[in-house]
Amino acid sequence: MNMKTKDKILEVALRQFNELGADQVSIRTIANELQISAGNLCYHFKNTDAIIFQLYLNLAEEMGKMVEVVQHPDTDIAQMIEETELTFSIMYKYRFLMLDFIAITRRISELREHFRQIIRLRQQQLREGIENLVSKGLMHKEWAPDMYNHLVLHSMMVADAWIPNAEVHFDEKGEPIVRFYSQMMFSMLVPFLTESGLAQYHKALEDRPEWQAGLRFGASF
Repeated sequence: MNMKTKDKILEVALRQFNELGADQVSIRTIANELQISAGNLCYHFKNTDAIIFQLYLNLAEEMGKMVEVVQHPDTDIAQMIEETELTFSIMYKYRFLMLDFIAITRRISELREHFRQIIRLRQQQLREGIENLVSKGLMHKEWAPDMYNHLVLHSMMVADAWIPNAEVHFDEKGEPIVRFYSQMMFSMLVPFLTESGLAQYHKALEDRPEWQAGLRFGASF
């Protein structure tokens, strides 16, 4: 099946943005690779900011599907781990957004406002996911005010920062990076797991030996 021109533009643009950075990609560089005129490309997207915004919307849509799984009442620890890694894989697919996020949000106000709305929704959805695990006896009930609200905020901060962090500290690319930071993200939940939750967690790790033989950050602990 032939891809539509608009989809081809997005595919090539995404690769160029990831490889070169948002500021180094232009309508002309994308058009040249596609072997179409700049005018033809601008018929679909008036400038690179319009392409960036559409790629961001694609990311938000793909991420939304993953969060829906976390909210499902039958979700267990193994599924949470799997969805965390899948979510990080999606984020890595669009990694240029987080690498250049400050410059992008300063330039594209519509994207910034949409992102703020999405984050508020994600906070609510993750809080519901935690409450689901508490109700199933896999996580402890809160023993301090706003404990899980703060955990959700910490998770959001890690989600925003892990790709720039990886770019600075690792030469590796792709799956090893996704796996390492997925593990770091999920490890934030471990202190809050009950005995039943920990049993599921250890079983999930046994089924994912690649998590035990991953990257090491800085000094080996």
